Amino acid sequence: MKIILKSAIFAAVMFTCSCVYTQTDTMRTSADSMRTAADSLRTTGDTVDVRDNNAIEMLLENQTDDSEDSKLLETMQQLEANPIDLNSANSGELQRVPYLDAIISSRIIAYRVKNKKFYSIAELRSVEGIDDDLYGKIKKFVMVKNSTVDFIKDEFGLVNSSKNSRNSFFRNLRIEFRTRFSNDLQPSRGYLDTTYLGSRPKFYNRLLAKYTTGGYIFTGSLLTEKDPGEQSLTDHIGGFFEMKSPLILNQLLVGDYSLEFGQGITLWGSYSFSKGNDAVSGIKKKGDDIDSYNSVNEVQYFRGVAGKLKLGTPAGDLSLFGFYSDNYIDASIDTTLDMLSSSYEDGNHRTESELNRRNSGKEKLLGGRLLYESKILGTTKIGLTYYNSEYSKPFEYKGLYDFYGTKSNALGIDYDIVYKNINIFGEWARSYTDKVGGVTGVKLLFFKLADVIFMVRNYPRDFIMLHSYGFGEQSGTSQNEFGIYSGIRFKIGKLAVVNAYFDQYKFPYATFYNPIPTTGNDFLVYTEWNVTRNLKLFTKYKNETKEDVIKVNNQYGIEEEKIYDRGQRNYRIQFDYDIFKKLRVRSRFEYVFVDYAGYQTSQKGMLFFSDIRATVFNNLVLDSRFVIFQTDSFDSRIYEYENEISGVVSNQGMYGKGRRWYLLLKYRPYKFLELSAKYAETIIEGAKSIGSGNDEVMGDLKNRFTLQLELKF
Repeated sequence: MKIILKSAIFAAVMFTCSCVYTQTDTMRTSADSMRTAADSLRTTGDTVDVRDNNAIEMLLENQTDDSEDSKLLETMQQLEANPIDLNSANSGELQRVPYLDAIISSRIIAYRVKNKKFYSIAELRSVEGIDDDLYGKIKKFVMVKNSTVDFIKDEFGLVNSSKNSRNSFFRNLRIEFRTRFSNDLQPSRGYLDTTYLGSRPKFYNRLLAKYTTGGYIFTGSLLTEKDPGEQSLTDHIGGFFEMKSPLILNQLLVGDYSLEFGQGITLWGSYSFSKGNDAVSGIKKKGDDIDSYNSVNEVQYFRGVAGKLKLGTPAGDLSLFGFYSDNYIDASIDTTLDMLSSSYEDGNHRTESELNRRNSGKEKLLGGRLLYESKILGTTKIGLTYYNSEYSKPFEYKGLYDFYGTKSNALGIDYDIVYKNINIFGEWARSYTDKVGGVTGVKLLFFKLADVIFMVRNYPRDFIMLHSYGFGEQSGTSQNEFGIYSGIRFKIGKLAVVNAYFDQYKFPYATFYNPIPTTGNDFLVYTEWNVTRNLKLFTKYKNETKEDVIKVNNQYGIEEEKIYDRGQRNYRIQFDYDIFKKLRVRSRFEYVFVDYAGYQTSQKGMLFFSDIRATVFNNLVLDSRFVIFQTDSFDSRIYEYENEISGVVSNQGMYGKGRRWYLLLKYRPYKFLELSAKYAETIIEGAKSIGSGNDEVMGDLKNRFTLQLELKF
């Protein structure tokens, strides 16, 4: 009852605020002025600056692991290179754009139908629900083909026409080649004692080709990767061939792919947006259905064939998906029972034991999906998904609520309904254990001033789904959790944008970390202030409280398990200042305080960084940052999202006392060639070693050098 009561109070406050802002916005807006503005925007156009990465950082900052060719980052970078055409995209394609939801997408299409077509991306400002803040975040991902008034300012500050800059050299053919080398310059224990069998450098190569003609899109990719410590330069090989067409056979893909349906309960890849600084946009999942897989993350993808049949009718579209996968997994084997004991998702093959578990098991998966999209009343999508999976060897029994045996299946239904300014969505599934779990939510859009979202999730303890990645506190684990999430994003005139959420959850049964049921809650307020045209101020306050278990000795000297509330509060202030058109300065201060309710000594930490980004010449960009940090322990660590080589996500968790700095250079001598290099080092004061186990580095210094070459035709 407490969870429901607190969430209801928070929801009521948000709803009241939204209604107030709605009334204000309504009084200030007239139909005549909007029509006049739309006519003006058609002729003035806009210049898109792709160097502004604040919108991407807001969504990726919550990814707390380094990830090369992250699926999330890859999606956004491909959208930058191949923006969505506002005059031909359907609702599903528009929703691929970060921050665009089903409500706004339907309004973009309604505007296009009413006005025949878009003449400029700036016309998006005339679409109800798109304010200046949202427009600034999405405009780099969309385009108006053959526009004569839109321009692109690329990463090097060069301005080109939208028409010319968004077409490849061969017009219909686009070819990209990326090769990357990185090396930790200080050898770790695994190399010194030869536990790691291979060399220290990491190598990565990827070739991508895309050909478009007459409504058909043909895409092919091949990649190879060697992780540090591995012996073979082609330890991991991946690739795919994909065809998309306007015919009934709408899509066919052979090779590596991921399946992203509904809200991720039945089938989803290994990554998705979650709770973060944007309280609304990342919560509802926007599945790409069958999606080509082009990442070096060696788990949570399928290898085989997948296709989509699409039949369009005046009342709506009916799509039928089919997929088959036959893919290896890494797992340790109990040789006595000839069973799989544990699966591994790190993809590392550096030692004898890691090589022994490589490809030791195989999963065969067969399934399908039926999706109906109606356009009679608003926009309605209803999907039904089923799959059956079987492993080559059985997983041994480890507990009542862990997967064991060889076979698994799942059946799920998802829905996404848009009517005016309301979007109701969700997905519920039945696991092979005959238990039902899922999520349901509602999003409301109040004109240009406020977005509100509510979502409830319920995953029973024995709800065992092998390929699920639902929203929750336990990222990627759709099991043993109940929670209610409420989020709001609203404007304070043109001065500021405020994001706030409250999430309360409980784990009804014991988890891996705690032997008893526990609860928790999470509250965040994130603001973005437009102080001047060139100066932005960001503030963040996050308060998270969760129950934890600690072992203590009672008055009789007997060890007991006690529940305590672990509280953590983060405070952040940051400013971004564009001194000149080609020079940006950023500084951030963050403080964290961790309280253990008297059972342990409280922990605290601080981090400060200042960085500079400068376009030295028209073909040379420099990024540099200096960081100082001091925390009492690993538990009070602070993360800092870094500018990186294209294709890499880096969110460093800093702890101890020390400093870090990096220098990133991007050089483009020719339009088709780009060279990037990054050097970064971290020094921990007084440390005799950094890290642990085979990755332990002796001394107080850890540094890395990365070099990348990209060819684009």
